[in-house]
Amino acid sequence: MVDLSRLGIALGSGELRVVTGTNPAANGEVNETLGTGVYWELVAVKLTLVQGLTQTPQPILTLDDGATVFWETLGSSAAQAASTTCVYTFAAGQDLTGQVGSGANVHSNAPLPPGILLGPGYRIRTSTLGIGANSDYAAPVLYVVEYA
Repeated sequence: MVDLSRLGIALGSGELRVVTGTNPAANGEVNETLGTGVYWELVAVKLTLVQGLTQTPQPILTLDDGATVFWETLGSSAAQAASTTCVYTFAAGQDLTGQVGSGANVHSNAPLPPGILLGPGYRIRTSTLGIGANSDYAAPVLYVVEYA
């Protein structure tokens, strides 16, 4: 848990939540913005990307304060192959891996900084190299400790 008192934020104790974000359209990026009065300790992020016959995308998970990027990482050490579905899992303590599996059952792991606190207006989003009309993210799943 993050010690919010050191930041001058007096909030109650945190509650572990699983938040399903917005499902972007094909060729669209994930973009989740924290609302007013919301503080999250980001525990893990799960992104699922379906890739059709063309393009070889490589997701980058980006965290920003609404204006300035303060952290980003690749979702895999390699671009996703055409005609595959890959689940990218970002969590603290994980090493960046290549993609394991084939077809609709590909997985990759990537690191997330431990104890990262996001506040109102902060965003969790993707910036995907090689994204195209045949690239389609599912709704992201965010594992957070929410402080109110």
